[in-house]
Amino acid sequence: GCSADIPEETEPEPVMPVILGSQIADGTYEIDVEASSSMFRVVKCLLIVENGTMQAEMTMSGQGYGMVYMGKGEEALLDSADTYIPFVLDENGGKVFTVPVEGLNMELDCAAWSIRKEKWYDRVLIFHSERIPPESLNME
Repeated sequence: GCSADIPEETEPEPVMPVILGSQIADGTYEIDVEASSSMFRVVKCLLIVENGTMQAEMTMSGQGYGMVYMGKGEEALLDSADTYIPFVLDENGGKVFTVPVEGLNMELDCAAWSIRKEKWYDRVLIFHSERIPPESLNME
């Protein structure tokens, strides 16, 4: 039979449009973050939108990272240390990194500094918009 080339009926993942800070009402929203590595576990993420700019407060599950950099590790090495984003500890001792977010539903490079290995690891983060209430979004 030549049925091999017929793909199974699978629902494609809905592709969400990229959303910029200018399309979201000012406020703080809890959102989901997807990371390219299971080592980079974000247990909670708050998106803070103000005047069209977005920042994300990412609470990490582990203690392994000392700082993050929005970009690739090789860029971090060439950049000045004041572009590195340090953590603050929350009341539970979790590390919280506050990073600028260029857009939601898009792949963003993020390098994470491993304290133990003393090197940058490249990660790709996607900040998802699904949990933002529709009435806070201006999708026109």
